Amino acid sequence: MKIIAFTFAGGSKYSFKQFSNILPNFIVMEYSGRGTRVNDELLFEVNLIIEDLLPKVIQEIDSCDQYVIYGHSMGALIGYLICHKLQELKIKKPSKLIISGRKPPNVEQRKKISHFEDQLFWEEVIKIGGVPTEFGKHPELMNFYIPILKADFKAIEDYKYNIAERLDIPLDIFYGKDEGIQENEINNWCQQSTGKVVIKSLEGNHFFIFNQANYFINYFKELSENLYSLTKQC
Repeated sequence: MKIIAFTFAGGSKYSFKQFSNILPNFIVMEYSGRGTRVNDELLFEVNLIIEDLLPKVIQEIDSCDQYVIYGHSMGALIGYLICHKLQELKIKKPSKLIISGRKPPNVEQRKKISHFEDQLFWEEVIKIGGVPTEFGKHPELMNFYIPILKADFKAIEDYKYNIAERLDIPLDIFYGKDEGIQENEINNWCQQSTGKVVIKSLEGNHFFIFNQANYFINYFKELSENLYSLTKQC
C-alpha cells in the first residue's frame, strides 16, 4: 500500500524526509522546478501542476494494489484535485484522502502575497513558518528559493474553486490549533465528499506536522497495516 504525498509551497521530495526515511511506502511526488526536477520549468497555475503530475501519479497507482493520497497545505489542494481527476477518468481511486494544514478549497484564502516585492514576500513567508531561520543569513539561498515560492504561492492564490461533483472518497483532515483556521472553516471539508469525513486538530502552527512527526508516522503505519489487512482478507 502506497502513501502518495504532495508537499507544501516551496517544498521538494526532501521536505518529507522525516516520513519517507522511516516509511518505505511513503512516495513524495516532486513538483516541477525544484529538488530532483530543479532543471524543469516552474509552473504558475494549479491546472498545469495537475497536468504535469497526473501521469506520474497514475504510474505509481499502476504498481500497487492499495494507496492513499496525502497532502499538506498547497499539497492538500493538489492532492484533492488529483483525486477529482482520477474520479473523473474512472481510474482506481485512493482508499483515503488525507489533508493537513489547509482550509477547504471553497473557503477563500484571505491574504495574497505572491505579488509582493522579494524582501516583503520573504518576511511574510517567514511568519507562516517552515523556513529554516539560517536561510535569511544566506542571500544565495533566498535568491534560489524565492522564485520557487512565488510560483507556488501564485498558483494557489490564483486558483478558483469550480467543482460541481463531490469526491466519493473518505477524508481524514488535520489542522494545527495555532495556524489560524477557524472551526467553521475547516468543517467545510464535510461538503467535499460523500464519504466519511474525520476532522482532528493537533497542537502547533501551520507546520504542526513536523512537531507531531511521531504521531503521523504511527498514523501512517497503522493506516498501512489496516489497509493491508483488508487486502489480505479479500
